[in-house]
Amino acid sequence: MKIPRIRNGLGSNTIHLNSDKNEQFILKNCVKYLQRHFKRYPSFDNETLKIIVWTLWQETELIFKFLTDEMDKMQKAQFKEELYEIEYETDDYTDFISRIVKNMNSSRRNRFARQIINLLDNRHRCPGYRGKAEIEKNVSALKKMFNLTEQEVEFIVFLFILTVYENPQDFFVTYLACNKIVGRKYLTNILGLSKVELNGILSGTLKEIGFFEMDRFDLQVEDDFLGLFQNPSDQKYSQQFYLKIPPGTVPLDHYFISTDERNHILSLLEKKPKTSTHILLYGPPGTGKTSFVYSLADRLGIPGYEIVRDEANITRNRRAAILACLNMTNTGKGSLIILDEADNLLNTKFSYFIRGETQDKGWLNELLEKPGTRMIWITNSIGGIEESVLRRFAFSLHFKPFNRRQRSQLWENILHRNKANKFFSPSDVTAFAKKHKVSAGVIDLAVKKSVEMHPGSKTKFQRTVELALEAHETLSNNGEKPVNKDQIEKNYSLEGLNIKGDLESMMTQLENFDFFLRNSRTDQIMNMNLLFYGPPGTGKSELARYIAGKIDREIICKRTSDLQSKYVGDGEKNIKRAFQEAESEESILIIDEADSLLFNRERAERSWEISFTNEFLTQMERFRGILICTTNRLKDLDDASIRRFNQKIGFDLLLPEGNVIFYEKLIGDITNLPIDKKTRAALKCLKGMTPGDFKTVRDRFSFHPREELNHQILVDALKEESRIKNEHKKNTKIGF
Repeated sequence: MKIPRIRNGLGSNTIHLNSDKNEQFILKNCVKYLQRHFKRYPSFDNETLKIIVWTLWQETELIFKFLTDEMDKMQKAQFKEELYEIEYETDDYTDFISRIVKNMNSSRRNRFARQIINLLDNRHRCPGYRGKAEIEKNVSALKKMFNLTEQEVEFIVFLFILTVYENPQDFFVTYLACNKIVGRKYLTNILGLSKVELNGILSGTLKEIGFFEMDRFDLQVEDDFLGLFQNPSDQKYSQQFYLKIPPGTVPLDHYFISTDERNHILSLLEKKPKTSTHILLYGPPGTGKTSFVYSLADRLGIPGYEIVRDEANITRNRRAAILACLNMTNTGKGSLIILDEADNLLNTKFSYFIRGETQDKGWLNELLEKPGTRMIWITNSIGGIEESVLRRFAFSLHFKPFNRRQRSQLWENILHRNKANKFFSPSDVTAFAKKHKVSAGVIDLAVKKSVEMHPGSKTKFQRTVELALEAHETLSNNGEKPVNKDQIEKNYSLEGLNIKGDLESMMTQLENFDFFLRNSRTDQIMNMNLLFYGPPGTGKSELARYIAGKIDREIICKRTSDLQSKYVGDGEKNIKRAFQEAESEESILIIDEADSLLFNRERAERSWEISFTNEFLTQMERFRGILICTTNRLKDLDDASIRRFNQKIGFDLLLPEGNVIFYEKLIGDITNLPIDKKTRAALKCLKGMTPGDFKTVRDRFSFHPREELNHQILVDALKEESRIKNEHKKNTKIGF
């Protein structure tokens, strides 16, 4: 009897006779897996028959011929009739064959098993195509990229097939439970491995790079690697993991790094080392770390490759990329590998709680000791890096935020490089450096785009640059235009203040000290600690800002809320960081309400108050720079802190003439009327006034139409401020 030919369409994922090389490659491997399994564990249950039918569907005529060999004419006719009624689905054929096999005696069933083994053997020997399939080529590229063994290659092909094809997954995972401990005997047999070899694969390179996911429910290739099986070339493979770095745009000697440090790094990296050379660059974003590396590679003249980052910056993906880059580029004379934004790889402390990732410190330490490796790691934070990791870096370099002087130099370099010097005078450079605290990349892009626009004048050029910088600052501030809250009043001057102390002598000392700090080549610890004390609103903080502008330094202003913390020990760390930040940025450190920080230790009630004061005093002594503290309550300061201030300047309530001066400076111009004698006399009669009172009234009336205001209204407002303050003093109770 002629058996009807089975049509192509046996369920999902069926591989046809006219399938391409990739599908034939997959089928060949499925035949191999089933061949190994069926030889050791022959069975004709429904699950096994289903995978047999799916794998050998091209040989179903031979299977049906064997099934009908011992049938009579009536049985064959019935067989043929039932066969034609099948809906051409794998399950239907499985059920059909299962009914027949159940009726076989053991001898015939054994012969049928040998028939299946022979068919699998024949099918495996005849791949059905010539040359190599694209998947085979891609697997070879993966093998080379990750230095995989033949056993690991066998494992990843198996996982790929399970991930893409439903029928093999149903049999090998759902039925045999190859992803569980109980199914390991099947998995080792299917892959031709020993238990030791399988355990080595499951804990080796593939696990380190996150190639597979294996849990109690699933065993499959990770999505990030799945696409690599379809990539047509090694080049596209590499682009998934690493890219050649662009040429540096800034000359190496333009960075604010000492010549000794720069030459030391060049010496460390100029030749492929016998051991390993790892360099750590750390510091806040926008300080030029990445740009420096590009310029460094240019100077060295060696191939440089940057590890690709995905959006999530997942650790396992970056591990895979590092391994691929090392295997593919670090042959011969070697390469320089750059790992930017390496925070998640290096900061392993508390990584699970911060990022939900479990870090393998052993893998990291092993990489840092890999012979012949040259790597530069770039990170913003080093607070979570283990000591065992830190000591493995051959050199490290801290990139600090640019101070105003450095930003001015940066502007000059960028303008010169873009041939735009004619559009900026030295005073323009100083003004832009003072106003815009942005990175070198932002400045460079703004200048480049302005040059491309060919503005016709200096004014237009500067305006286009400023628009770009302002837009970036707003973008970086979550869409809100940043406001400089520490900016000094535009009409501010020392005239009119009621100050106790030699202010002129203090300013002279400050200017001399400032000159020494800028020009001294020693690291000697020297500081100028100033204390401004007096009632609120008398101009203490404003004088500190005035001093900063006078000696052309930026300020870092810290208040109690900035430094104190509810966590034990954090407050002391905040104090230390504030002093370090001011010193590195060459800024004046201003501490407002210092009495809330420098607790009088004799009257301290809590231990943290004592430790807080101790830390503050220690940092004052170790600080190389200018510190200005302000307080409204001089008596509450710790006694030991008073002697640590080089200058103590007292501020008092305004004198009668001071009232007139501050009225003219802050309030007089918000009305169209000139100040008459009557107004001056009224102002001199005001008691207990401060510059802050005049600012309060100014702010209250600054939006009123000028024609609706007169001096009587403004003076009455000042009188009301004075009355309320006096009333408040009377009602203030002193006691416990």
